[in-house]
Amino acid sequence: MRTIASLGEVRLIQRMSRCFPSGSSVRVGIGDDAAVLRGMGRDDLLFASDMLIEGVHFQHSTTPAQWVGWKALACNISDIAAMGGLPRWAVVSLGVPPSTSVRWVDDLYRGLARCAKRYDVAIVGGDTVRAPRVVVDVAIVGTVRAGKAILRSGARLGDRIFVTGRLGGSLVSGRHARFTPRLAETQCLIRHLPIHAMIDLSDGLASDLWQIARASQVTLRVDDARIPVSQAGKTVTHALMDGEDFELLFAVPPRAARRVPRSIGQVPVTEIGVVTRHGAKVELVKPHGHIVPLIPTGFKHF
Repeated sequence: MRTIASLGEVRLIQRMSRCFPSGSSVRVGIGDDAAVLRGMGRDDLLFASDMLIEGVHFQHSTTPAQWVGWKALACNISDIAAMGGLPRWAVVSLGVPPSTSVRWVDDLYRGLARCAKRYDVAIVGGDTVRAPRVVVDVAIVGTVRAGKAILRSGARLGDRIFVTGRLGGSLVSGRHARFTPRLAETQCLIRHLPIHAMIDLSDGLASDLWQIARASQVTLRVDDARIPVSQAGKTVTHALMDGEDFELLFAVPPRAARRVPRSIGQVPVTEIGVVTRHGAKVELVKPHGHIVPLIPTGFKHF
């Protein structure tokens, strides 16, 4: 019997997408950080969702409920930011065991409310159900100027590749839940630069480099020595593989690369590579110039 584990997450999503043809109202469907839907006026709508599962995305005993709530909404805001948009409305569905304390749920919603207030998101509904473990599912709607959504598929030959922040060690540092979506940083970048492609780093740099490479059908060559490693991450391997950094990975044309700021506020911005040729591949430049294929590893559900 063929299993989901043998298929893998990327091929599972590709298989699912073949079942759902897009209508004329859909500019971009399954396969990016958010779907892009034709709006009624000068803006398009961005539609995304993310689910947190106890034991997969957080531990009930070690992650305070308020940070579970914060993360549930923040990871959706991060998706909207990666498309160049602004978050507007969200619905929250909650599954919990009947034995869950009311105080824990109150704290969860306090975290959600704090995140919503900070990023001006209106929580407008949802659902509550009994479940064998805690499940928090958030769907979000954002807006972006019509035709201006930034996709994973826009990287071109010669583009320079950048990341925000420092990568790795998100779990051991607690940053996997207490992160800041790079919404302000995205808005700063798009006001001053042409961005060809962008994604938020949820599954790890190695995996998300491959997401852009596959979507754009280009080869990304990344310099091992340039990858910014967090204090908790310690090594380039952790920066490549750990996941849940929720930083931005983006591509700009070479003529604009000099105008990319070295930091936005307290957030560093680092050039790490270049688009070298057509064909979906990711390469890593090791010390002394040795070039090796970068395997698309990182966090995987299957």
